[in-house]
Amino acid sequence: MSISLQETVETLESQGIVTVEGIFSERETADFRRLLDQTIEDASQVEVYKGRPTDKLLGKSKDTVWLLWELYGVCEGGLRYTRHPAIVQVLEEAFGEPVIQASIGTMFDKVAGGDAEIGWHQDNFFIVNPPEDEEENLDKYWNQFGHVHVRPAEIDWREDYLKKTIIVRINVDRQTVENGAMAVIPGSYQEGPLELREDGEAYIKQHESEAVVCTAGEGSVSFYFPGMLHSSIPSVAPVGTHRRAAAHRVRAASLQLPGWKWPTDWEGGIHQIKAESGFDLNPFM
Repeated sequence: MSISLQETVETLESQGIVTVEGIFSERETADFRRLLDQTIEDASQVEVYKGRPTDKLLGKSKDTVWLLWELYGVCEGGLRYTRHPAIVQVLEEAFGEPVIQASIGTMFDKVAGGDAEIGWHQDNFFIVNPPEDEEENLDKYWNQFGHVHVRPAEIDWREDYLKKTIIVRINVDRQTVENGAMAVIPGSYQEGPLELREDGEAYIKQHESEAVVCTAGEGSVSFYFPGMLHSSIPSVAPVGTHRRAAAHRVRAASLQLPGWKWPTDWEGGIHQIKAESGFDLNPFM
């Protein structure tokens, strides 16, 4: 089913999530899948891969790799896929301004027969550099590969911060009920960070019956706000079935967190995201 750019952004704003089918062709999706698999294979054979300890770079569930952190820092050629014109069009239209990459990216691979399961949560964090003009105890923050992750309770919180950040999820494989596709509570991103509310757990219990499973075709892209409550269950598909997805965060270029600086040690975090040419499809053209 086709969807216009305007309809895409309107759905994102009202529901907090939208999936656009047919962004990547079958060929492009297969090429990206091979890049991901090759990266995992190469990293699995060494203790340190491209400057990152493999035991921290790869997350494992039973005998399968289901997480690849810092995706676009280690998967050569992968970053180009995030620059698809249709992806950039949605982001710029949603924010009404240029966008900048806010995370290096993560690959999720829900392999059937594993036990990967994620409960209800919001991705309410920002990846930043510590303040330069004062001593800061970084032990109280989630610190991964030298990047500090701060949450709403740890900063001078403002309501619109999470609405100026969007997560882009490239669905490399089909996302189905059987293979543990992501489920969301529509509209929950409007509630703000539940960790700042005394009734956060009560809200989840009250609304989890409204959850919908975000099924999607391979080569599609899902856009959602970090405040969207989401979860997933283990795959019950035939053993060995993969459910890969590559996700990264972007922010409006104007977004600033007082007292903190945005990281500049990855290419995408410095300059405005620009669309690249040479892709087979664009559902908005």
